[in-house]
Amino acid sequence: MESMNNFHNSIDSIKEGEKQKKQILKNPLPIIIIFALAVLITVVSVIIVHFCTKKNKTIRSFRYKEKNKKQNIINAKYILNENQDETTLFHSSYNDSLESIKVNGIERNITNAMKLEIGTSNIELKFKNKLSSLENLFLNCHNLNEVNLYDLSTDSVESTADMFNGCNNLQKINFTDFDTRNIKNISNMFSGCEKLTSIDMNIFKHDKLIDIQGVFAGCSGLKTINIENFNTQNVINMSKLFSGCSSLEQIDLDKAENFKTKNVIDMSYMFIDCVNLKNLKLDKFDTSKVIHMNNMFDKCEKIKNLDLNSFNTKNVEDMFFMFSGCQSLESLNINLDTSKTVDMFGMFKDSKNLKRINISSFKTSSVEDMGEMFGNCSNLNEIELSNFDVTKVVSMLGMFEKCESLTSLDLHNFDTQNLEDASYFLSNCKNLKYLDISKFTTKNLKNYTYIYENVSSEITIVCNKDIYDTNFGLNNSLNATCKD
Repeated sequence: MESMNNFHNSIDSIKEGEKQKKQILKNPLPIIIIFALAVLITVVSVIIVHFCTKKNKTIRSFRYKEKNKKQNIINAKYILNENQDETTLFHSSYNDSLESIKVNGIERNITNAMKLEIGTSNIELKFKNKLSSLENLFLNCHNLNEVNLYDLSTDSVESTADMFNGCNNLQKINFTDFDTRNIKNISNMFSGCEKLTSIDMNIFKHDKLIDIQGVFAGCSGLKTINIENFNTQNVINMSKLFSGCSSLEQIDLDKAENFKTKNVIDMSYMFIDCVNLKNLKLDKFDTSKVIHMNNMFDKCEKIKNLDLNSFNTKNVEDMFFMFSGCQSLESLNINLDTSKTVDMFGMFKDSKNLKRINISSFKTSSVEDMGEMFGNCSNLNEIELSNFDVTKVVSMLGMFEKCESLTSLDLHNFDTQNLEDASYFLSNCKNLKYLDISKFTTKNLKNYTYIYENVSSEITIVCNKDIYDTNFGLNNSLNATCKD
């Protein structure tokens, strides 16, 4: 009986459920509202979470920027010696740009700041606004000993030319976070910084640089230069770049992938007075646009071998003193195009160890000055000049002076129609035994004193009637033969 009751109850429940389902289908609005609310709550939750996350990131980013925001401050150390009343802290052109000066933590005006106590002083220079140029900032600040630039905003700076020029007691520069992205001109930046022993140029990794003339000129204490990432691909001027770096023994130019020379016009004086430089590998140099090479290796006294066979010199006009004073140079591999060269004065002068010079590639039809070209090449014993065109040459002053090892000189092709000065032409060529100047003419010659000074009386000179009749510096003790 009881089971029958349970059965009837189950049947009633099913019927009630079916009845409610029909009512819901007739009016579904409550269910839709509940579903919509659930979706809305979910969407709002997602938005809130996203906003909070973004806000936290923004806050963190803002705090990071605030933490790393530059204060436009330079900290420097100056050392004042006895008998000095005042010193120069910075160039006067920056007076109006300064917001404040602190000396050992105490704020001072510009006049009082210059009067430092004997010994070491820590200086803080704070600028009002970002600077677009740092030219001459510490020019000739002889008491400057150390500089920290990590808190200086430089992203707008376009020039640092002469920034430390003449700072002959500067020993340390902190370039941490120094922004160089817009800098175009760094000419003479460290010129005369005699006590700097190393410089890292990898901060100049951008391609905006145009002028790097004399950057290290006169840095006589410099022993290492890191130029691995030094970017010079748009540089035009490299004149005097390493001039006077007398402590440098090696420059790894061949390992510096971004050290490019394809746009360079001026390489004059580039390595002059690098008296301790022993090796130079320049086979990657693109010199196709270079016009000036004068004094390029002047007084590189310890270089023994120099290979410039890859040099393209088709546009070079100036080669005077190019290899002058290379006293240890024994081997010179050159294949120079000199078709546009005008000046060769002293080109090989004082290269005392050179015994032979292969100049068969030389085209000299534009040359006007050959004065002292081989002067004091005291070991030079052989030279081939049959390809030389000297029709435009005005000066041969001391051209072979002190070439003591030369025994024979064939200049039969030398047409000297425009020659004005031949003074000391063969002076002190003590071992010269044969000379052919059969095409020489004296119609424009003005100076010809001491042409054969200390030349052996045993010499045989082949000359033309013009030379013989005008004497061309000949004297009775010389054996001159007229070829005409």
